[in-house]
Amino acid sequence: MYPKIVALDTDWTLFWGWLKENEWGRGPNAYVPKQDNIEKRNYWEVEDRTNRSIACGMYADIPRIIKDILQNGAKLAIVSRNTSKDMCDRALWYWTVQDQNGQDKRIIELVTFDEIYNKDKTEHFRAIKGYSKVDYSDMILYDDEAFNNTVEMMLGVNFQVSRDGKGLTWDNYQEGLDIWKRTKNIYSPWNGLDVGRYPKRKLIGYSGMDMGTIRELETGGRRSDRKEAARWGFAMYVTDDVRVAIYFNNWIKQYFPGTQTVVCAIYARDGDIWDRMNKIWVPDFRNDIKQNRSSEFMLGWSEEDRNRQVAQWGVKKPYVLFSRHPNMGAGFPFQGRFNELVIYPQVQENLILTIRMSDNELRSAGNVNYPGRIQEWNITIPQQTRDDFANNRENIA
Repeated sequence: MYPKIVALDTDWTLFWGWLKENEWGRGPNAYVPKQDNIEKRNYWEVEDRTNRSIACGMYADIPRIIKDILQNGAKLAIVSRNTSKDMCDRALWYWTVQDQNGQDKRIIELVTFDEIYNKDKTEHFRAIKGYSKVDYSDMILYDDEAFNNTVEMMLGVNFQVSRDGKGLTWDNYQEGLDIWKRTKNIYSPWNGLDVGRYPKRKLIGYSGMDMGTIRELETGGRRSDRKEAARWGFAMYVTDDVRVAIYFNNWIKQYFPGTQTVVCAIYARDGDIWDRMNKIWVPDFRNDIKQNRSSEFMLGWSEEDRNRQVAQWGVKKPYVLFSRHPNMGAGFPFQGRFNELVIYPQVQENLILTIRMSDNELRSAGNVNYPGRIQEWNITIPQQTRDDFANNRENIA
């Protein structure tokens, strides 16, 4: 099992250094066009013929990675926001690697989709899907800029970030493939809104949501709203207590006048898959892994830093996240903190069924009781979470 399209970013993912038109080809006797000033220094590096202190170098694991991509029958894509496609293509012409048959080829000759232009990368992947007819779930992007994880949140392209200027390493490449495989393993077919067509369904909570989001979910899709603040990231926010869902259903109407909302029952399409998929209960005091909306840069990294911390607790993507939310104060239906379940877009699209509830159903709805499901649902509880419960004089199983 392997993705059909593997996409690599350029600067600081495929190679170190920057290919910038305003820096290269500015020395004596510079050629026009700019890309003609790129020369090969050695197997790994290219340099500026007018200023040989300016260079870029292919990362050490890239030849092995590209060969593996091709040996697995996938198409290679270059997806970059670099402003000079011609310069990137020229560098990729100089760098050679082995193809799936062990023959030396220029990287540019092995690229099926060469998408290099300065737009949001969701545009690159919409173009690739248009050419290829491949579903987003069968694509993966390796990139050093965390803010490009919009391709996962918005479209469903699997995203794997490269950290600390190390570029794409073999281990990072394998980690991305492992996440892609785990995401495939939580897939349960979408069979419409008739709950009877999901014999293994499992009720996992309730959520008061706006109609725009509900309509997206009712087609087996994902929530695409990036405007509303979300403390644990862009996701569906679900609760085990229907009173909380009703409260937030009314809260949305109060703070966003004119918005239509409905309380929905949230199911896993397949309860067996739900029980075995990865879950984490995080401590509420860990503000460092909550969403940071101070800039697009910080927003992207706050998402990736949360994933890294959760992985350090032994839970890898794709996962769902549980936490205790502070009480909302006046008008809230009970005292103390309440339970929330955070379901990220990859899980929404692969596993979730959203059903609108009638008034009669709301009146008779029972409490799902997340703390009582910890063992049944295999929820990982870090020691910090146990400490958080203890500090708030609460019990956790």
